[in-house]
Amino acid sequence: MGQFLRLPVRGGRAIWMENEAMAADKKEALVGKAMELFAKGGYTAIGIDRILAEAGVAKMTLYKYFPSKTDLILEVLVRRDDYFRNSLMAAAERKKSTAAKIQALFTWHEEWFRRDDFNGCMFINAAAEFHERDSPIHQVAARHKQLIVDYIEGVLKDEYGARARKLARQINMLLDGAIDAAHVIGNPNAAAEAWEAAKSLLGRS
Repeated sequence: MGQFLRLPVRGGRAIWMENEAMAADKKEALVGKAMELFAKGGYTAIGIDRILAEAGVAKMTLYKYFPSKTDLILEVLVRRDDYFRNSLMAAAERKKSTAAKIQALFTWHEEWFRRDDFNGCMFINAAAEFHERDSPIHQVAARHKQLIVDYIEGVLKDEYGARARKLARQINMLLDGAIDAAHVIGNPNAAAEAWEAAKSLLGRS
C-alpha cells in the first residue's frame, strides 16, 4: 500500500513539473514575440491579440503572467535593458585603455545599426509614446539611459576625474544621436561619425 501511495505522488510531481516547463516556454514565446513586434511597430499600435496570435499563446497564459499590457511592456523593456547593457559592456570590457573602451561602445552600435533587425532604440521609442514622466514605462526607459551614463562615467572616472560625469552624459547623447540618425535617415555610418566627435570631447586626435 505504501508503494502504491508513493507512485502517484512521484507521477503527479513529474506532470506538474512538465506543465510548469510548458507554461514557462509559453511565457518566453509571448515575451519574445512581444519584444519583436514592439521593436518593429511600436507599443501602442501593436495589440495584444496580434501578439497572442503570432506567439501561439492563449489569452489565459497572458493574464497568468501579465495582468495588463503595461505589465507586458515593462517585462519586455526590463529584458531588453538586461541584454543591451550586458552586451554593450562586454564589448567595452574586452578592451584595456579608457579610449579603447569608449570606442568599443560606438563600434558595438555600428554593428547593431547594420543588423537586419535594427529598428531604433526601444527605450527612446517607449519614452516618446509614454511621455508622461510618472509613467512606469517612461521611468524604465529613463532608468536604462541613466544606467548607460553611469557605466560610461565609471569607465572615465580614473582618467578624467570630476569631468567624468559630464563627459559620460555627452558621450551618451552622441550615442543616442547616432541611433536616431541610423534609424530615421538610414545613416549606417552614424556611429563612426559620432565617435569622431567623441574623440574631440576626450581630447584625442
